[in-house]
Amino acid sequence: MSTRFRSQTRWRPATAFLALLILSSGHFFSEWVRSEDPADNYLEVLHQADARSNKFLNRQRAEFFGLRYRTATTNSDKFRLFHQSADEWIKAGDISKGLLRLDSLLSALPTEGRDQIVDVEEALRWSQMIGGLRLGEQQNCVAMHGLDSCLFPIGGSGVHQQPEGMQLAIENLDWSLARSPDRLDLRWLRNLASMALGNWPDGVPEPLRLSRELFASSHDVGRFRDVAPQVGIATVGLAGGASLEDFNGDGHLDLFVSSWGPTDPVHYFESDGEGQFKDRTESMGLSSITGGLNITHADYDNDGDADLLILRGAWLGSAGHHPNTLLRNDRVKFTDVTVASGLVSYHPTQTADWGDYDLDGDLDLFIGNESTSSEVHPCELFENRGDGTFVEVSQEVGLHHIAYVKGVAWGDIDDDGDLDLYLSTMASSNALYENLGPAAEGERPRFKDITARAAVESPQLSFPTWFWDYDHDGRLDILAGSYGSFEESMLEGVVADYLGMPTADEGIRLYRNLGDGQFEEVSEKTGIRHTVLPMGANFGDLDGDGWLDAYFGTGQPGLSTLVPNRMFRNAAGKRFEDVTTSGGFGHLQKGHGIAFGDIDHDGDQDIFATMGGAYEGDGYANILFENPGHGHHWLTLRLVGTRSSRDARHARVQIEVKTKSGPRTIHRVIGTGGSFGASSSQLEVGLGAATEVIAVTVRWPVSGHARYLGFSLDGTYIIEEGEKEPVAVQTVPFRLGGTTEKPLEED
Repeated sequence: MSTRFRSQTRWRPATAFLALLILSSGHFFSEWVRSEDPADNYLEVLHQADARSNKFLNRQRAEFFGLRYRTATTNSDKFRLFHQSADEWIKAGDISKGLLRLDSLLSALPTEGRDQIVDVEEALRWSQMIGGLRLGEQQNCVAMHGLDSCLFPIGGSGVHQQPEGMQLAIENLDWSLARSPDRLDLRWLRNLASMALGNWPDGVPEPLRLSRELFASSHDVGRFRDVAPQVGIATVGLAGGASLEDFNGDGHLDLFVSSWGPTDPVHYFESDGEGQFKDRTESMGLSSITGGLNITHADYDNDGDADLLILRGAWLGSAGHHPNTLLRNDRVKFTDVTVASGLVSYHPTQTADWGDYDLDGDLDLFIGNESTSSEVHPCELFENRGDGTFVEVSQEVGLHHIAYVKGVAWGDIDDDGDLDLYLSTMASSNALYENLGPAAEGERPRFKDITARAAVESPQLSFPTWFWDYDHDGRLDILAGSYGSFEESMLEGVVADYLGMPTADEGIRLYRNLGDGQFEEVSEKTGIRHTVLPMGANFGDLDGDGWLDAYFGTGQPGLSTLVPNRMFRNAAGKRFEDVTTSGGFGHLQKGHGIAFGDIDHDGDQDIFATMGGAYEGDGYANILFENPGHGHHWLTLRLVGTRSSRDARHARVQIEVKTKSGPRTIHRVIGTGGSFGASSSQLEVGLGAATEVIAVTVRWPVSGHARYLGFSLDGTYIIEEGEKEPVAVQTVPFRLGGTTEKPLEED
């Protein structure tokens, strides 16, 4: 694997950073070793994080390098340590402190023989440029947050009122571009800085200018506006997860979000049913719960309430021996049952999926852990015993997978009624395991690796993933998103893709299920094979036409990796159209947990995204895009299992409708969507121009097929396993933010 690396300079930090994470144990200071904590105090490790092993504790690291600087004995060591301290202060969010140090270092460079130390000046100017970019974001996008803040292409109220940061960035970018005019990352950032100052494109020298047409949308999906500040959920945090669900059983979707800093608080918001959310973190018993890069929910105990799983330790290698947390929901409070349930383990992870792999009516849990060349963390399958406890059985059933796993998904690929498993991994081939069922009565099901036969192993640096039926042929297809390449900087790959130039990145991969145990890779054919650097990602129906669209939260920890989050609209299962610009989805801040859901009961799906980066100073406010509506019909279904799991996880649903052009069948699966972000498990289906709902057929995981009649257009229904008829539910639509009119556009 290491033969794929090429020499990296200060200018290409992103790729070297990723390689270091995957191929090493992830620590910089090998003398630090943590002993495991006793189970009765299992979260104590989160409060023992040490900057010597966790490279994201930037304030501690800045102070550490400062101390080392004061005791260094050589000028070269002093220079290096002072530079490292400056970089860490910028990452920590204390931009002025970092820039002052960089100014002093640049001033200390000799005027004579400068060409002999150009690499030193280059590195300092790179750091100063990053400081300028982040200063501009802090002073404008964060401190003066508006409707268009950090939306790409930058314009309107997104233009910076405080220009100092971007002016400093341009000064250093111009110096660097004079020496390296072909660098795509520098060219991109130069255009971005001019956008922020409101003088793009004319403010960019013509040879470096990027055309506005590069970012144009081929379809106008309507502007989705961020209403998070108006509804009370625009908390500022770092990278984290999102779960959108009716947690208190009042019929309205609530929200749970995390931030990955070890001691960062979680937030639980309840909808009041009138357009506002109330922060009920403390009253629900969550004040002591911290951290978590990803979260997901499921009703693991079949009591009718969605419970929560918080995942921790990802990207941290040996510093990521963090436990996950299982929170049992009883609608009055959340109770930490991690120890009692038997789920305590210490492995770095950010991905898990719930599914009833043995068809006993209880949801089991698969966790994908991150193994490196120096630390082995096998994946775990926790079988639900049905009494609130779990037993780990991965070795016995053939799922003792060892890889740097970034995404997992259960799905029935062969329509035999049981769940198969897909793993998205980095620095190795992805894996598809077929559920063979039990060899004999009373035994556990066994799994077989069928990756080679199915031909679904790419991309080699794979991140978010999911199963979905994107073309409505009744078979589950697979999406896997590539997270760059070892052979080029991540930012350069994104720019090259926009420009139509070759890129080493494998792009988003879409595997169409052929129904014979094999898949056809169709990403190029369908137009979704782009370099986007996806992290958080999920799918839903933007415009209510019944076809599933995909939203990718993008980025990389480096502060220079400023790329737009991307939205792709599914055009009738044939092509995917980039509607990022027309919909206003192109946020430049790091996009993580994403969730779709009809929060305001108006029949279309709104979109929540957890924003913020990995470094301590790269926080940002979370966003909620309100769907403007597209005039299509809809149907919302709340499935209740009795023999199957209570939340009917992985039930297959077919909605038959009449249209003026003939009958149409829409296929869906009950679940929370993609591997990084958890949507509501209620089924929200756009019906397009349907004139009548003919029937709904559900394949329950345990009891099998059942057909239901009696649905009206634009209605919400409960379907209970074993009952013959659906039950209509009255819902009252409301305006997000509590207003009665659409928000006005900002100039």
